[in-house]
Amino acid sequence: MTGTRVIVSALIEKEGKYLFLRQNKPGGAYPGTLHLPGGGIEPKEHPDDAVRREILEETHITVKNLKPFDFDSDVTAYKGGTVPFIFLRYTCSYESGTPRAGSDAKELVWLSREDIKTAPHNPPSLRLLTRLGLLGP
Repeated sequence: MTGTRVIVSALIEKEGKYLFLRQNKPGGAYPGTLHLPGGGIEPKEHPDDAVRREILEETHITVKNLKPFDFDSDVTAYKGGTVPFIFLRYTCSYESGTPRAGSDAKELVWLSREDIKTAPHNPPSLRLLTRLGLLGP
């Protein structure tokens, strides 16, 4: 088992839709599911700066109203091993830029509340979407 990975991610809202991505990373965690934009924190990087950087790298957009929402954890397969993950998760709104896939993103997908209910999500995202009231009763 390799070391714990601390991941920042954000649920980005724009006009009633939410941004997810399909990863383009061989050996990445949670294959076949949609992911929130995000990634690992660099040494000495503040989590707020890390999530803004990761969003820009993966989507080419900037965000506003960035708010820490919750944290979560999971242990899953990653790059040939089993890795513990700690997720620091945010909510925010689209600010500017032309959304397009970059770095680890294969495709960007904007989903409505209804679309979220039938999309393939990974366990940590399912828990977040339920806590936010976007899934469940």
